[in-house]
Amino acid sequence: MSPIPLTYRIIFNYVEPLLATLGAIQVVIAPRDLLRLSLPSVPYSPALYPLFPQMCGAWLMFAFHDVVTLRIYQDVHIWKHILGAAIFSDLGYTTGLVQSMGPAWFFNPLRWDGANAFTVVSTLLPLLAKILFVLGVGLPRPAPRVKVSDKEL
Repeated sequence: MSPIPLTYRIIFNYVEPLLATLGAIQVVIAPRDLLRLSLPSVPYSPALYPLFPQMCGAWLMFAFHDVVTLRIYQDVHIWKHILGAAIFSDLGYTTGLVQSMGPAWFFNPLRWDGANAFTVVSTLLPLLAKILFVLGVGLPRPAPRVKVSDKEL
């Protein structure tokens, strides 16, 4: 039985890699649309194109770790390290969204259209799940260590 709760396994082994893969596909096939959705204040220019394969590579790396590495290693410590690293990426992406949309727009769901809502929600919910996991929310407590003489078991 896995020490990783089912909710986290569903989020990180299925939902997030699907979103990352779809984002990677979109960034290659329709970079203008992705830019419009994620950074609406930035006009598309062909000079920006080299950034899109970089984003694609990063998102595919996250999808790989979610689908492969986290499935192979059902170890809470490994999951915390991988998801902890992904938090930094998500924070950078979220910072870009806030800067592009503007804080008044980003933090006001009443101003969002469907595309804004999808972009913000699909970014913030996985980020929140990663933070909760790294903080240990919902994880089983580790077994207490028993000290026998000078050695821990």
